[in-house]
Amino acid sequence: MNTHNVTRGGTGRSFRAARTSFTSRTYTPSPVAPRVEGWVNPNARCPVCGAAVFFYANRNGSRVFFDDLGPPWPKHPCTDTGMAQPSDGRAPSRHDFSAGRRSSELRDRSWKSYAVKEVVVDGEYSRIVLHQLDGTGRGPSWTVAGTVPLRVDDIVFTRAKQMSYFDAGVGGAVVVEDARQAAGLARQLITERDRLYVIAGLQARVAAGEMTAWDMGTAAVGIRAARTRGELAAALKIKVTDLKVAPARPGDVLMLAIGFVLMVAVTSTTNGPHAYLVMLPGLLLVAAAVFRLNPGLETGPRVLLAVMTTLVMICPAGCIGGAIQVEILQR
Repeated sequence: MNTHNVTRGGTGRSFRAARTSFTSRTYTPSPVAPRVEGWVNPNARCPVCGAAVFFYANRNGSRVFFDDLGPPWPKHPCTDTGMAQPSDGRAPSRHDFSAGRRSSELRDRSWKSYAVKEVVVDGEYSRIVLHQLDGTGRGPSWTVAGTVPLRVDDIVFTRAKQMSYFDAGVGGAVVVEDARQAAGLARQLITERDRLYVIAGLQARVAAGEMTAWDMGTAAVGIRAARTRGELAAALKIKVTDLKVAPARPGDVLMLAIGFVLMVAVTSTTNGPHAYLVMLPGLLLVAAAVFRLNPGLETGPRVLLAVMTTLVMICPAGCIGGAIQVEILQR
């Protein structure tokens, strides 16, 4: 199971402390946990110094004053508690972020702010569609592991392959990694050859004393039942990005090379439209090789990829063959 890294603000008494006293721990959201409602008052005042702050509270009893909404989520240094009351019954959203307040100098400006447009749960992953804070335009689309306690108009911040938001259930800032690559890998199909390759690796570990035969037998049950890389990684209790399946057969790579060479040879010795008919054996070899080299796709997409790759390779093969033909004629 992939996990989320949670970052919480410190309780320092100075601005420097407020920016640097963050700690990290591991947080895995529960897909069945109810959403914990929170409230934010964008026009609150610090009860100690009177400065304009953001006041956040939730039904778990968390009450926090922030100098700004956004990474590193700087807490107001005067106090972490106060007598201010929440303004209404909603979670922090784009309306609070754009409430006529200038961004604090404490906020890390390398993070870009967006509002949630849509959250789509797809198996073990969630796809989060973002848009601009004013509710228009399009922003990036993020895929994260598990479920997220985000709703439409909640504010999030993105940087490189990370996204940060304030989780009411946790009572602190959450940083999640982009899992788009992992989600794509998890959906790829595996072959019987992949299963045998993984089982052979487990047998080698048993022989080396790194695991017991009982543990291998337990894992083998899940391996034989797996259809996708995600299911195979779950059976091995590892991340899908750490999974190693059977490498490509040398014969398939050789077939691809032979097919391309045949295409070049035909275009270097034949002129006219009938050259494409003579090129047919090379085209078929390339298509077959591409089909065999992509077992992680469904049959339909594999056929389409094989055809498109073959058609694309006609151009470079023709250019190389034409250059060879010109060189021969000049000599």
